[in-house]
Amino acid sequence: MIMRISLEQALNILMDHVTHGKTERKTLEDCLGLVLSEDVYALLDMPPFSRSAQDGYALCSKDSIGATGENPVKLKVTGKIYAGDHLDVQVRPGEAVRIMTGAMVPAGADCVLRQEDTDEGEDVVQIYKEVEPGCSICFKGEEYKKGHTLLHAGTKIDAAALAVASGNGIMELPVYRRVKAAVVSSGSEVVEPGTPLTPGKIYNTNTVYMKARLHQLGAQVMMSRTVGDELEIMEEALKEAANQAELVITTGGVSVGQKDLTEEALLSIGAEILFHGIAIKPGMPTLAAEKDGVLFIGLSGNPFSAAIPFEMFVREILSLKMGDPDLKLRRETLTAVTGFSKNSRRRRFLRGKAEGKEVWLPDQQANGQMRSMVGCNCLIEIPAGSGPVKAGDKVEVLWL
Repeated sequence: MIMRISLEQALNILMDHVTHGKTERKTLEDCLGLVLSEDVYALLDMPPFSRSAQDGYALCSKDSIGATGENPVKLKVTGKIYAGDHLDVQVRPGEAVRIMTGAMVPAGADCVLRQEDTDEGEDVVQIYKEVEPGCSICFKGEEYKKGHTLLHAGTKIDAAALAVASGNGIMELPVYRRVKAAVVSSGSEVVEPGTPLTPGKIYNTNTVYMKARLHQLGAQVMMSRTVGDELEIMEEALKEAANQAELVITTGGVSVGQKDLTEEALLSIGAEILFHGIAIKPGMPTLAAEKDGVLFIGLSGNPFSAAIPFEMFVREILSLKMGDPDLKLRRETLTAVTGFSKNSRRRRFLRGKAEGKEVWLPDQQANGQMRSMVGCNCLIEIPAGSGPVKAGDKVEVLWL
């Protein structure tokens, strides 16, 4: 008989066996979506030199005093600088240098006057406006200085973080490694899409779903395999998975039927059963085991019964090992727009579609149904002992 413990008890037991994630240095192109494991410091000032913020003329601001459209000031143009050029020129009183956006501001100039406020002269330029010192110049080190913290540990790397690192000449970043995962689905009735569907058979759902969710959450799926309900084959598949992964997700074979062999197979390969059975609906027969640092999460063969504990347990494991708190389920109280007619003797989780402060409950909530999961962005938690959910009720939502 399966002894059920609370979801919280199961999670505490499981997390006691989760080790912190490993770290590594990866090239920028491989870091997107990963989390920095330590602070990253600037290798140089940014900008690395004072540069022009726009197309115009670099000059001494004192030379612009009194300049107007009716009374322009004329300056001698002594050169032209494009972005990427290094022109060894000194701007002296009465002179200006034509300059383009991003180009290095020449020595002696303390401002840039935009070209729209000039006649855009090539040899001599007429300026029609006074300009303040520092105008239109991005000064060296204005954004940050060499040695300052460029990116903080715990930052989830997005396109902006990659751009900052690349702009500072950094080629690699220290990150938490993606969790290596494997999926083993069991069931003699399961066949792969593309093969004939003979009587009594069903197409594979769980392997595809679990692999996709692991990818979505940032894990690296090292292998996946679907096996029949035979003990020796299940043992061999679990050994193969444990040799390649640190987290193994199984589906099917966790209930009390004659062909439910997952626990027996785990024991046969030397794994320790951490728990088997949690007091929730769906997902009651969920189990967890551990062997030599590899965690096994055994889930139901019913797709939605597998999806619920997957979200509860796997997200927490990945969050700790990959240093990403965003993977944890976030709770919020919303208003139900549609209801659920059944009583909930046990703690129950339903699928939902939330928008703003409202949530819709699809009509189809059966454990074996996945079509109504399409488009769902949350789970709705119903406490044990609750009656039906009615439109207008406040409900606890867990965002997926």
